Amino acid sequence: MVRRRWLIAQDTLLGVLAALALPASGSALRPVFVISLTPTGPSPSFLSTAAGLGPVWFNNTDTVTHTVVFANGLCSIQVAPGSRGQCTSDFMSYIGDYPYTADGTSRGDVVVEAVGRTVSLVASRNRLRRGSQLRLHGRLQEENSNWSPPTAGQPQAIIVLARPDRYHPFRRVAVVMARLDRTRKRNAPFGELLWQLRVRPRAHTIYIAEANSQPAGGQFWQRAWSRPFRVDVAKR
Repeated sequence: MVRRRWLIAQDTLLGVLAALALPASGSALRPVFVISLTPTGPSPSFLSTAAGLGPVWFNNTDTVTHTVVFANGLCSIQVAPGSRGQCTSDFMSYIGDYPYTADGTSRGDVVVEAVGRTVSLVASRNRLRRGSQLRLHGRLQEENSNWSPPTAGQPQAIIVLARPDRYHPFRRVAVVMARLDRTRKRNAPFGELLWQLRVRPRAHTIYIAEANSQPAGGQFWQRAWSRPFRVDVAKR
């Protein structure tokens, strides 16, 4: 499990300006992360956040203009005294390690980590006659639904795999979509991503669900697997 660090500073943490915008699919207010440009360099010089969260702003608290240049070549900005700026590219929405320099001398780093999530797989029963239909279903959830990336409520692919026993590898049997059910619940005030698949196993089968869908621009989430679900099939 990747340890989630919402904000870690090597130097002095000057602040997080929280709750400036709502994500597109509901969830809590999105934070804004601020790095101050000071006479001695960026503060904090190391910032860690989760994919898809609020933008990173550079706030110039000095009396001279500072230039921020990212090593990947995707962002270069000049920030005048008393003002702030941010990269126009959205590369920091996705996981990665993004080092930069301030004025070509002071070094900083923004690390964006994957958001943890879980996928479940259940059914109303685990014993049935051969040829009978069974509805497999489950939900896709983030570990911290209050800090969802902005696309968290969009449909996402769930891969369903199966094998006859533990001596055989899992093989893909279907790809279904987890779609947003807007029914409000106490633990899911903005709805839930639910999926289902109807199967007719002809023999004992172990099923498992995998979630590894990502947005087109990069990776937001960790890969997740459900617990195995065994279905025993009677010959008659």
